[in-house]
Amino acid sequence: MKIARMSLITIAMLGIGPLSGADAASVTRLTVVDSSPTSWVARGLQDYTVSPDDGWSFVASRNFDNGVGFEIFGPPLPGTSIDRWSLNFAAPFEAVLTPGTYEDFQRFPFQDPDRPGLEFGSTGRLDNLASGSFEILEATYDPSGNVLSFAADFIHYGEEDVNNYAVVELRYNVTAIPEPATLALSAFGLMAALGLSRLRVRARSA
Repeated sequence: MKIARMSLITIAMLGIGPLSGADAASVTRLTVVDSSPTSWVARGLQDYTVSPDDGWSFVASRNFDNGVGFEIFGPPLPGTSIDRWSLNFAAPFEAVLTPGTYEDFQRFPFQDPDRPGLEFGSTGRLDNLASGSFEILEATYDPSGNVLSFAADFIHYGEEDVNNYAVVELRYNVTAIPEPATLALSAFGLMAALGLSRLRVRARSA
């Protein structure tokens, strides 16, 4: 039996008023909103943000699964050693990524054809397995398929263990997206609960 689930964007918008004119400026950033100390990739970071203002470069591309990839690199922030982040998103059946919720992903590029894929790495670190969900808030392309703007929030469970969590936001040339972290923070408790529920169901059916 399938259980109806509210999308992350629906949950996040509860109690959020209209964006002000100042919020309409284009935004490019990567934010680790929260992560567990056991997250191999996110390393326990919280309220961590890199952007072009910090000297970081964001290079967007289309990956071989018709999805979207990012290479993000720059000088490590004080107290950290990370100088690179890598991300890849893919929809099931190699469909073009469009706004919506993509649940129960597997680690890109090893996802099953009918499952979404996500890869999340940092300097020298990448999990062998991963699970979780991501929400595409904005995705626009030019006539050649190049990425013009992209916004996504996701929760990543390293090695498919909900204890190894990272809550992350990505913004690339976007406007009118809730800022800075309301969406992911609102979704975190729900997604953790859903992850635990899925693991329990799988354990019972094993």
